[in-house]
Amino acid sequence: MPLILVATDRKTVPLTSPQAATVQRLTRFLATSRRWVVIAMLLALHAALVSPQGEVFQRLWLMVHFGLFLLWQPFFSTERELEVFSVVMLLAITAITLYFVSGWMIVFWLVLLLGILGGRVFTIQAARRSRFYLVAFAYVLAMLLMWAVPTLIVGDYQLPQNVATFARRIVPFVLLTLVVLPFPKEDDSGQVFDFFYAVLVFQLCVVLALGSIVNMRFTDDDYVQSVLLTVMGFGVALFVLAVLWNPMRGFGGLSTYFSTYLMSVGMPFELWMRRIAELAETEDDARTFLELALKEIAALPWIRGGHWQTPDGEGRFGTESEHNTRFEHHDLVIVFHTFVDLSPALFLHMRLLVQVVGEFYVGKRRENALKQHAYLQAVHETGARLTHDMKNLMQALYALTSMAPREPAGGYTGLLQRQLPQLTKRLQTTLDKLRSPEVPSEDLPVRASAWWSEVSRRMAGGDVALESDITADGNIPATLFDTFVENAVANARTKGLREPGVAIRVAFHFSADRVELSVTDSGTAVPESAEAKLFREPVERGAGLGIGLYHVGRMATQTGYEVELAANRDGEVRFRLSHDTARAALSAGGQG
Repeated sequence: MPLILVATDRKTVPLTSPQAATVQRLTRFLATSRRWVVIAMLLALHAALVSPQGEVFQRLWLMVHFGLFLLWQPFFSTERELEVFSVVMLLAITAITLYFVSGWMIVFWLVLLLGILGGRVFTIQAARRSRFYLVAFAYVLAMLLMWAVPTLIVGDYQLPQNVATFARRIVPFVLLTLVVLPFPKEDDSGQVFDFFYAVLVFQLCVVLALGSIVNMRFTDDDYVQSVLLTVMGFGVALFVLAVLWNPMRGFGGLSTYFSTYLMSVGMPFELWMRRIAELAETEDDARTFLELALKEIAALPWIRGGHWQTPDGEGRFGTESEHNTRFEHHDLVIVFHTFVDLSPALFLHMRLLVQVVGEFYVGKRRENALKQHAYLQAVHETGARLTHDMKNLMQALYALTSMAPREPAGGYTGLLQRQLPQLTKRLQTTLDKLRSPEVPSEDLPVRASAWWSEVSRRMAGGDVALESDITADGNIPATLFDTFVENAVANARTKGLREPGVAIRVAFHFSADRVELSVTDSGTAVPESAEAKLFREPVERGAGLGIGLYHVGRMATQTGYEVELAANRDGEVRFRLSHDTARAALSAGGQG
């Protein structure tokens, strides 16, 4: 039988000759009329089975059967273009098989065909499909047990005449029902094939055929009785298994344990969940919890590594591989690198793990946000209770500072006269905020040189070293700069009470391209737990590094500045407030 192949690649040159067009129409008809392909395939198989064993007619009918099988098989599209090497290999394998064909090879092919048909019949969608393939499966099974096994496998066994006649002449009429039975409407892309059911049916048919042969030792070589006993034994076994699989009362059944085993994938899921629950109870920080939870997942045997990304940052663990799978849950994105591609069961398992970790992580973030909100609300309520008294006190101080003499003086009097005007301005700003707390106050710009002169006069002769590099002059938000310097210097001085000998240095740089103000101390480094929260949320510590720097971070964000912990190591802790004027101007120009 000629093997007809049609290329569907759009780059293939279309057929123009009448003969080529006829071949194309014939191929399209065979690909779309699968009912007749299946019927012809089974009829050719029946003709090969009843032909004399090893004769030319048997080989010819088997070749026809294999050709029709290639047109029907549910694994690859029948309209795919085959390469020359694939065609040569296919023809070579077919020729060798047909030349050395034997009885056990034909029986093995029948069992394999039953497995393929079983993968089409015994599926989840079988209840909604027609009985077409079920009849085909029954025909092949009947021919296997009633004709192929006793005549091709069993040696000199003489099959009863009535059974032989029934198998040769009556059983083929079952195929006539395939003409009237509704055929499933499907194309190559919609064929349903369940590999698990196919393997299961293949194994059952092998055991059924071999069991019939073995039982002949106990039935005085009566093959028919042996087949009946084997089928009855299988029926009883399947009935007991069905009862145990899904019993009616009380007991959960074998299906529960089987499903549990499949979903556990060899890992005690309960122990992993217990470990994650313990981490959720003992670890408050969301990022730390995520790192520890992923470390637990990294211990799985099929995981090589991965990387994750959240609004709080990103991280990696292990090593990378060519097999990676991406999971997303809320704001958490995790990519796992595995030794092999994840199977469907492993994919569902890993997605469940990611969902569990993601829910705990989101809960930790919400918990931290609620803590921060409660902390700020407590600070706000405390300040609101003291607003009236502070207002009266500041008005009195403002009245005193406004009456201060303006004549220059030295010593303590000179220091007091230099500080009083600055204190007056700060008191006036605070009074404005207390009068209208709901209205955001505007930070009036001050020239950089004038601001640095005020800072130098206030801190002159103290424990703070001052450095400046002012190559240009421009406006800066004085309130932001004053708040930053005061909080950073106050924190450094508090550290100096615990660590004598701490040196403090304030450096100010102003040029046409960049503005930078930094406060550096020579004390110990800021702990990692506090470093991750600086300028983003209040840090609950006994002294310093708390609400002050949090407000500095908010003010810097509102004014377009960047505040950060530029250096954090023992002997050098530097807080920096900066603004890249050239980049800001370029960004503004691009937006315009």
